[in-house]
Amino acid sequence: FDPTTKLPFEAATAFFIDGNYGISLGNTIVLQKCDNVEVADIMLNGSSPHLVVGGHWGDTGIQLPADGLFVQDSRRITLRRLAVHHFGRDGIQVLNRLAKSLDDPNREDILLENSTFDYNGRQGLSITGANGLRAVNCSFSHTGRVVIPALGKVLFSNPGAGVDIEPEGGVVSHVRLASCRFVDNAGQGLVSDHYGDAPPVTKDIVLTNCLLWGVTNWSVWLRQPGFLFENCRLYGAFVNGCAQAAGATRFVGCTFEDRPYRGQAAYGLFLVHSDKEARRMSFANCHFIGHHSYLLLARPAAPDTASAFRLRNCTFRYDYGSNPPLGTSDQLLGAVFSGSNTLESSLLPTGSSRLRVLLGDSASSSPVVVAPGSLRLAAASGEYVVQSGLTIGSLGGGARVEVANGNVLVMKGQPNRVPELYIGPTSQLVVKKGGALIVEASTKVLIDGQLVVEEGAYFYQDPQAEVRPGARGQLRLAPGAIQGRPPVPTAAATPAVGRGN
Repeated sequence: FDPTTKLPFEAATAFFIDGNYGISLGNTIVLQKCDNVEVADIMLNGSSPHLVVGGHWGDTGIQLPADGLFVQDSRRITLRRLAVHHFGRDGIQVLNRLAKSLDDPNREDILLENSTFDYNGRQGLSITGANGLRAVNCSFSHTGRVVIPALGKVLFSNPGAGVDIEPEGGVVSHVRLASCRFVDNAGQGLVSDHYGDAPPVTKDIVLTNCLLWGVTNWSVWLRQPGFLFENCRLYGAFVNGCAQAAGATRFVGCTFEDRPYRGQAAYGLFLVHSDKEARRMSFANCHFIGHHSYLLLARPAAPDTASAFRLRNCTFRYDYGSNPPLGTSDQLLGAVFSGSNTLESSLLPTGSSRLRVLLGDSASSSPVVVAPGSLRLAAASGEYVVQSGLTIGSLGGGARVEVANGNVLVMKGQPNRVPELYIGPTSQLVVKKGGALIVEASTKVLIDGQLVVEEGAYFYQDPQAEVRPGARGQLRLAPGAIQGRPPVPTAAATPAVGRGN
């Protein structure tokens, strides 16, 4: 507000922090340097629709105190059965700077339980410093969704997230978010960014059985290290991941799906969008389900195998029911598969276009590796294009790749590179009836295990391609195998390929 006229003032610069123009509402409950305090069974209503709002202050929105609860440098704080809503800034902010390091053994024991922090202006919860915080059965939803009638627009301040984990002059470590909801926030459901080459300031942050639903923004925006997601549902796109292999982002038993929210499509072109951001990001026992979106853009931050994404016992399901989305492809541009993995469809497409998945990065030497374990390519009308390399079985133990009915594995020549398919000892590539292996010009297939083309399967080798069995390798073409390209799929002829085939 203009300090002279008292009227709303909109600064000409994007970043504006002149204290003469800032008017703070303050925070409703402040716990500062407290110990052993419980707050329970109350509702705090910030009445944001009725606020008199001036111009922006800070970077975006209004970065001035207007929180429901503010906890600073306190221990053993318990917050139970609270409803904290419609505040101008945060539902709650925790800013502890008590820990001396990420491994400080003195936990602060901050507990949020059975509470809601919804419809606030900047965050449901900001964790700007904590060493030992738990949130159980809480909601951090609908941030930045409240319209101020006098303005005719929403009250939103960056980042507008459900939860922001952003250490300010300290660390955030040993955090547990269990059975919490991060739904329909104007910003991200969960955000924890990392800037430049700054040392890590987060560690041991675990989300368990949480729902993260991005409708107009990412479900999760993450770059900080030390995050583990267990049995979570991510509806809408996850983006980035940690660039430090030691603090790699991990997912166990999670479901990624573009499930619509109240008739509105989930956010993002890919369910997981990580383009040269992350190292060694891992997915174990996870499910990826696409109704309208692509599943993965997975390009690691470096082309070496140590940086590649890890996928173990995962299922990738395409439920398009018509032609796949246009404009790009699923991209597994540096990955190591282990355990049992399947790409499948549960719906029979009505269109004639092939689903396309790129394996390996054509711009680098990032290969896709299967060992030990299996990879079943069984999505309806799937085309899997090997751009740099596909290695089956080189890391020890037997590995198997199966190309199912209606699917095509293509070795694709690249400028200045000869993509290589390698089948290691005790490993197999099996092309099932109705499936196809196409070896284009300027590619090669080296066989130290077995390449099996079954009766009714297709095998095409360009005259300028190399297919070479090693001393103990075997190329086994069944008498009824078809040496040629497979027919182009049509809507009427598309086979029903999936879990039952």
